[in-house]
Amino acid sequence: MLSIKNTVIIWENEVNYKIMAIYKFDEVLNDLMDYFILGDPDYLLQYKIENNLPDDLLTEFTTEETGDQVVEEGVIVPMIGIENYPYTVYFNLSNETPELLKPENEVQHHRDGYCLKVVNGKIYLYTIPYLRDFTETRIDTLKKYKHAAIELPNGWYAVTILAGLTKQLFEVENVSGETEVFESMEPTFEFILKPSSEKPDYTADFTYPFKVEA
Repeated sequence: MLSIKNTVIIWENEVNYKIMAIYKFDEVLNDLMDYFILGDPDYLLQYKIENNLPDDLLTEFTTEETGDQVVEEGVIVPMIGIENYPYTVYFNLSNETPELLKPENEVQHHRDGYCLKVVNGKIYLYTIPYLRDFTETRIDTLKKYKHAAIELPNGWYAVTILAGLTKQLFEVENVSGETEVFESMEPTFEFILKPSSEKPDYTADFTYPFKVEA
């Protein structure tokens, strides 16, 4: 489920505006694979068609240099070493302190140097099985079932990835019908997205494992 923690509207030239916010998603699953992918899936499909790549992008990206190219060109941001947990996921477009850097939380990974291009106004956090048959039909399925997604203006973004544990509150109804509130440290990813007027330099190590110790 999506929640928006904070929204600030910044006016530019009294005509155009942009929304800077923190978006939160609960219970984001990795589909039993140790991989997450962040990106605009329609742009990846466009890239596949323009470069005459096969539908099986999983094999293509793991056996050919196109796997490196698609990351360095900002088509996707891959994350490996993902443990099989339900994750809390934040998309942070604000200038506030990131959730994982707040005192009550525990950051375990802090990596920057990623770049991402948005062409179709929306990005998703999805999983590697979708790459096995990357077609329009498969993308429709991705959009239907992958709820960790936000709308973004088209263009370039510099991306920082934080991973670790955040304090979350849960409401549970007991046998008496009363609601009890519990605290728990939950595995979390936070994506800090900063718009850029041009392609940011790609300096990240996409072989870095994002294993969260819960």
